[in-house]
Amino acid sequence: MNEVIVINGQSVEFEVVNSGVFTTSLSVANVFEKRHSDILAQIREFPKDDFTERNFPLSEYTDSTGRKLPCYNLTRDGFSLLVMGFTGARAYKWKIEFIEAFNKMEAMIKAAKNNDLNLQSKFAEILSALKRKSNEADEYKAKYYESLERENSLLRDRLRFKSENLQKSTRLSESEKENIINLYKSGLSQAEICRKTSRSDTAVRNAIRSAL
Repeated sequence: MNEVIVINGQSVEFEVVNSGVFTTSLSVANVFEKRHSDILAQIREFPKDDFTERNFPLSEYTDSTGRKLPCYNLTRDGFSLLVMGFTGARAYKWKIEFIEAFNKMEAMIKAAKNNDLNLQSKFAEILSALKRKSNEADEYKAKYYESLERENSLLRDRLRFKSENLQKSTRLSESEKENIINLYKSGLSQAEICRKTSRSDTAVRNAIRSAL
């Protein structure tokens, strides 16, 4: 995320690197109408410690002739330290404009982070909703299979009951067979014998055939 802001007629680029806002020593020199070499010398006079390492990282730029020349990237704190000794009404005005530019960039970063957090929150909500739906689907599926298994169990019981009854209805004792045969010999039809003995047509027919 880069932003170019005009200060004192100079295009000053503000660059975001790892959530930090930077401008350059060259931009400061141009805006405050100073030699860049003097700005570099001033920065190099600062103590070499953690503060300068964080707030004045060494960089480079390409001049109008195509040469690669050194410059420094400056954070808000680095800029504030560098221009602390710049005095005068115009210098004061340009300091304020630089600070407002840093504020603007930092606000943009904050807004972008908030948008990211909102997106992450929405994504988490969607994942949670999908998980709930998945759990509901699994629960419904489990209930469906449980119901299906109960129906299958009832069907198996009914088939077993019918099979047992069929076996019972076709299995005759010796006395039942003799009774059926005697009834047949007395002139009753097979249908009449079935009604009289309450036995199945198959059982009566088998008993009759055994006597023929």
